[in-house]
Amino acid sequence: MKLYKVKGSPDSVVELLEITADGQVKVRDLINDEVIETTVQAFEMAFEPSSDSFIAKQQGKALMINHSVPADINEMFEKSQVKVVKAFGRCTMVAVKLPNGFIITESISSVDKASYNKETNTQICLERIKHKISELEAYKTQSVETQSDNKN
Repeated sequence: MKLYKVKGSPDSVVELLEITADGQVKVRDLINDEVIETTVQAFEMAFEPSSDSFIAKQQGKALMINHSVPADINEMFEKSQVKVVKAFGRCTMVAVKLPNGFIITESISSVDKASYNKETNTQICLERIKHKISELEAYKTQSVETQSDNKN
């Protein structure tokens, strides 16, 4: 992953996704998780390579600030096993086994059987699990940064 910072703006970091043969550049803003398209000339004028410590700090900030789900978490989800269980006629329990074997669970209950909707409840649980993964990734990033700072 090649990361660049916006010249003059240390809090803005982008990941270089693609440079096409016709001179178009695609980057992903790590804080907003938005894909931006520009020209090679504009890219070279606006961005400069990022240092490793800068990258760790910015990724940690991005994960803590941005509550949307980054693309890499969605990719991780595609490789995960998901089990959904209906209990007592109005409770949905979801367990996700991540590719590394770590299991995260969530549950939600409806007020009564009449208002129960398995599909909606499953989606709510999956979003909660994605948020937990974001928090865990932020913790991991900050731990790595702290260890790096302590070594220096």
